[in-house]
Amino acid sequence: MDKKMCLLTIKSCYNTLTAVEKTVADYILKNSEEVISMPIAVFAENANVAKSAVIRCCKSLGFDGYSDMKLALAMELSKNKKLNYTPYIDPSDDAGAIMDKVFTANVKTLHDTAEKIDRDVLQKIVDVLSNANVIYVYGIGTSAGIAGEFQYRLMQIGKTALCVNDVPTMKVSTLNIRKGDVAVGISHSGRTIATIEALRLAKRNGAETICITSYPDSEITKNSDYPIEIYSDEIDYPVEATSSRIAHLSMIDVITIAMSSRNYGDALERARKTHDLVNTIRY
Repeated sequence: MDKKMCLLTIKSCYNTLTAVEKTVADYILKNSEEVISMPIAVFAENANVAKSAVIRCCKSLGFDGYSDMKLALAMELSKNKKLNYTPYIDPSDDAGAIMDKVFTANVKTLHDTAEKIDRDVLQKIVDVLSNANVIYVYGIGTSAGIAGEFQYRLMQIGKTALCVNDVPTMKVSTLNIRKGDVAVGISHSGRTIATIEALRLAKRNGAETICITSYPDSEITKNSDYPIEIYSDEIDYPVEATSSRIAHLSMIDVITIAMSSRNYGDALERARKTHDLVNTIRY
């Protein structure tokens, strides 16, 4: 299976697994180094599950079987070592050690996303947004700032874009959506009900729908014509991690730069005018 990553897949698909499959997945997460050389009979005995349960879990994660899973796991662990990635913060870490771990987690998220993202879908998103009449961008909570940033960048390249991050207004705004418009929902968890509902209503009114999320096969992807999925293997922070947010912002960069490159001369001229306007602002 091309570029399949075991630990990352477990974390992104964990909530969809059965109780027994979660037992298998938990054992892999806690004993990943040992698992790569462990026969399936030993694994099953140590995890206190049947061998058939191990195989079912591997298949649920998208692997052909136990051997295929171990191969992907070995490759992923090798990559993590090369990146010096450590999936936890130790309470004894000083600020410099924490910086190294956080920065490495951010770099790893960008690497993983670049490897696994569906580039055909990405290109289609650029096409759809480039041809859109009006672009509605939805996001609440920690996604609200990213939605606002996306709106601003779309406006910079000449698109009519609206950012909506108030729950009642999100629903009301869909009454104005018509065929030819595009709705973009941003949700880290993929479970934000208000954002999902806004996309559903926008689609009902004829809009094409796009989402940016950190969880493949989440509810928001089911309501999106074109889902962008960030692959974030978050380290264990005592506060909400941000590596996925950095990947979301980077993806916004990719989309808007790809859109602007279609009319590169015009984009440069708009950038110059934007800088001139900002320079004339008096506070």
